[in-house]
Amino acid sequence: KREFKYFLSSVFIAMLCIGCGESEAIDAQATSGTFEALTYNVAGLPEGISSSSPTEFIPQISPLLNPYDLVLVQEDFVYHRDLSREADHPFQSTPKDPEARIIADGLNRFSNFEFESLERQQWITCYGSMSGGSVTGAADCMAEKGFSMARTILAPGVVVDVYNHHAEAGGGLEDAEARAAGFAQLTEFIQTHSAGHAVIIGGDTNLHRSDVSDGPVITAFEADNQLTDACHFLECGTETIDRFFFRSSDTVRVTPLSWRFADEFVTEEGGDLSDHYAVHVGFQWE
Repeated sequence: KREFKYFLSSVFIAMLCIGCGESEAIDAQATSGTFEALTYNVAGLPEGISSSSPTEFIPQISPLLNPYDLVLVQEDFVYHRDLSREADHPFQSTPKDPEARIIADGLNRFSNFEFESLERQQWITCYGSMSGGSVTGAADCMAEKGFSMARTILAPGVVVDVYNHHAEAGGGLEDAEARAAGFAQLTEFIQTHSAGHAVIIGGDTNLHRSDVSDGPVITAFEADNQLTDACHFLECGTETIDRFFFRSSDTVRVTPLSWRFADEFVTEEGGDLSDHYAVHVGFQWE
């Protein structure tokens, strides 16, 4: 009996120790980590309108998304089935159906991290349409362009608000005014819904820092939301309209580790699979 009691006691103590060890290991794992993020305008307008060749190229893009933990795509308008067919991310957004316009927002995401319900917002202002064969601006008012946000769980207790957006295009005065109004709208949303939260924002900004109209918009957007351009943080030496912004919170620190054009998104002949470059940023969280 004594030996049996001793055996049971030893097993019980061992089980407790094993449980504690696992808990400590989980806690240790949850204190920091890295992930690979991609933002990519895939030029998914209908064939003949897109400046790319989406029916041929988007199926080629699909498997190339898999090395990335977080993928934010823009202009995923028409060929989402082709884009998602070979993507094996366990968490993927459901495309929005168009409501009041010809096509929806084209904003989707593929993630190895679970995220809460996607909240989509359409820009309150746009400029440009297509009528009778003539086009004004960049015809932005044909699509329900805007931004989306989802709380994303990087690890137990580690949550970051991840935004995807596609700004007003075009180089005219009306386009610039609509673009500025859009970033003001995005700022208001961030300050209302992401106050005190760590934030990552990826997408097609359609902003050029050197432009007399765009420069003040991007500067104000960064300052008003305590955001930093990942490219500038890493002194990447490249200016592109496709960007990642980030900020930390009191409980979650987000730091870019690397920035590059993802040069694997090309055909066998070396041609680009979209009219935009894919931008890859490696992040660390603590």
